Amino acid sequence: MNWALNNIELIVKLTLTHLFVSLVPLALGFVLAVVLARITPASFAPAVTSAFGAIYAIPSLALFVSLPALIGTDFLGPTNVLIALTFYVISSMFFSARDAFASLPAATVEFARAQGLSVSQRFFFVELPLAIPGLIAGARIAAASTISMASIGAVVGVRNLGYLFLDGFQRRIFDEVFAGLIAIFVIAIIVDISLWLLGRALTPWHRSSRV
Repeated sequence: MNWALNNIELIVKLTLTHLFVSLVPLALGFVLAVVLARITPASFAPAVTSAFGAIYAIPSLALFVSLPALIGTDFLGPTNVLIALTFYVISSMFFSARDAFASLPAATVEFARAQGLSVSQRFFFVELPLAIPGLIAGARIAAASTISMASIGAVVGVRNLGYLFLDGFQRRIFDEVFAGLIAIFVIAIIVDISLWLLGRALTPWHRSSRV
């Protein structure tokens, strides 16, 4: 506790960096996964699902250090971490997005089509709003894993909360390691609650239907 109080400025700085390398991939991955899930033909869905499942199985550190050889980025820095975590979010969210769109009431979608709505209008005004509960559920899972995996970025030069694990372990300062654990736990809870509140705000008809 004393270590955390004496180093609060460092913890805040590392937390902000951790949020950056977590939330940017989460936002990008969410959008890309939703688009891919919506445009992928049913005949290709099993192959795409298998490909994303294989990507998600790759250890994060292995992907962080492999990207420079694959795409020519610098070995150290946030670029590799942001790209890799975006791939992980897409891989995780693709399954949730496919399920969310597949569970839409067929009668509602057909009614919207019969009303003359275009493909884009049906997507933005009918399908996407109805899919929000499933999408938010997938985003909450993706957020938890992304915030956790982001800490490994400290190994490749990203000074986020993972730095507290490396430095604390090397110097045998276990209060530092514990501070990192608590900080990651807290931001994971805050992000999860924020996504839950966002889901409630975007689906007011769910609340009114329970009254």
